[in-house]
Amino acid sequence: MLLLFFAFVLPVHEAYSAQAIKIEIPEVIYTAKTTLKLGEIARITGGNSGTRRILSGLEVYPDGNILTRDEVLGAIGESDASDARIELYMPSSSRIETPGYEGNFTETETSSASNARPASELAGVIKSLSSWNGNVEVSAPGPIPEGRLIDPPSITPGVSGVTLRFEDSRGRVTPLNVRLTWTQNVMTASHNIKKGDRITERDIFPRQMKITRPGVYASSPAEIIGFTSNRNIKQGEPIQLSGLTSSSVVRKGRQVKIIARYGGASAAADGVLLEDGRPGDWVKVRRADDRRITLRARIINENTVEVRVE
Repeated sequence: MLLLFFAFVLPVHEAYSAQAIKIEIPEVIYTAKTTLKLGEIARITGGNSGTRRILSGLEVYPDGNILTRDEVLGAIGESDASDARIELYMPSSSRIETPGYEGNFTETETSSASNARPASELAGVIKSLSSWNGNVEVSAPGPIPEGRLIDPPSITPGVSGVTLRFEDSRGRVTPLNVRLTWTQNVMTASHNIKKGDRITERDIFPRQMKITRPGVYASSPAEIIGFTSNRNIKQGEPIQLSGLTSSSVVRKGRQVKIIARYGGASAAADGVLLEDGRPGDWVKVRRADDRRITLRARIINENTVEVRVE
């Protein structure tokens, strides 16, 4: 691809004079966005890291499906980086295309292209950049470019898409927009779990689920066993970490409120625990006003127990 060189030079601060900042924008930009950040469509190298961050965050506004060099230079000229030495490498205009994601890459699908590599390799790189312990599927509109991946330096798990940039042995940079689908084992309720129940191994089972936000759901039994649910959880529902609290031990001799329920009616009385327990455990409790009356009750929290009346 033939790129036209244009060096945009303004008065230079001494701090930036040692090295110009190079901005490279390809002839074709793959994106579905109408407002673009320069760092999403260009490779920005050299100069001062602070100025590179400013340039990366600059918004440019294409005219329909065309982004012109003058529009990019105008945005730079109005920014806080306008007094840096900038070298802009791009055609007089770049074409914007909406990526069409057609299926997933497999080794068979890409084997006919000389520069193609299996999707499993690309998925492994993305997992490494994101420190993701689940699975990720990769979809793209074309073959994986040759060369090494130089950008981005990291990827946030759960994002639906990202632009990857590859540099070949001749220094040419090729962008590739990919769609990402993240999945992970998620702990799911094996039956209805009531508010106040303590989670045990019998209450959960793992299933694969698509993830858009990491850290929302429990991904292993160790994260939730022994914790108490703060709300009712339906059978088959994934268990959210924010809906659980650590189950501390309620000690024998503690004064509690005994709640008895029957149908839509309920009654309450003061009581005393006769055994240690955690929320969700069944323990012995006696009425505070009559030491002879002992009951079996389930601990709801440190101040309340519940008696079931059949």
